[in-house]
Amino acid sequence: MQGRDLALATRTCGQQGWDGALFGIHGGHVNVTDGRHVYMRGAVDVSNAPLEEYTLMPTHMRSRFAVRELTEWEPAEPLSCTKGIRTMRMPATPTWMNPWQHGTLLFDLDNDPAQEHPLRDDETELRMLQLLARRMRESDAPRSQFERLGIPFDGEPTQEHLLVAAQEERARALAEPLTGLDELPARELLDLSVHELVQVDGARAVLEEHAPGLVSTELDAVPGRATLIDLASYALITSEQLRALASALTRVPTG
Repeated sequence: MQGRDLALATRTCGQQGWDGALFGIHGGHVNVTDGRHVYMRGAVDVSNAPLEEYTLMPTHMRSRFAVRELTEWEPAEPLSCTKGIRTMRMPATPTWMNPWQHGTLLFDLDNDPAQEHPLRDDETELRMLQLLARRMRESDAPRSQFERLGIPFDGEPTQEHLLVAAQEERARALAEPLTGLDELPARELLDLSVHELVQVDGARAVLEEHAPGLVSTELDAVPGRATLIDLASYALITSEQLRALASALTRVPTG
């Protein structure tokens, strides 16, 4: 474990060289902060891959691993965090939480503590990216994580590995406010949970066309009562996607 007593952090950070903290969730953004900036590194492409599971207990939050998930498992190399024990390793099942759609983000906590206005600053991004890569290596992150994020495993990240500018437009699209919800067509279907909606004849095909990530992943990960409007409010689909879905769902019979 690399953790330290947070109660002592403010008194010891200057003495012990605390230059950054790494945080995130499996398959999501990998984030780092130096106390002034927060850098949220998304996937380099829409596949959000390679992404792997490392486990000795093959269960999800609500279910055991399916047979199809276990067909490609193999012994992983020993990791420092497993005290040298070899775990199972297998490709992770894609989920509806794909960091690529949110883009890579950089925030200045001094001037924007609520993180509402992403920065585009190549110099700061490069510094934070190098900090992130260093912290990942110190944490024994596998090569697949570096590949997923588009970061060199062996060398130092350079300007060519920056992503904020390249993914800026997509990040802005997801941040657009939701307006005119009362005027959306097919409201009867939009008010169904995603789990209920995929059971309606013809609706699944609409989702596959306009939001393929929702139906090509493990739906157990989608909150039980979440509707398409909820997912848009969580910025998991864009307002443009929501309107396209609403328009296409008008062709689905509800009687």
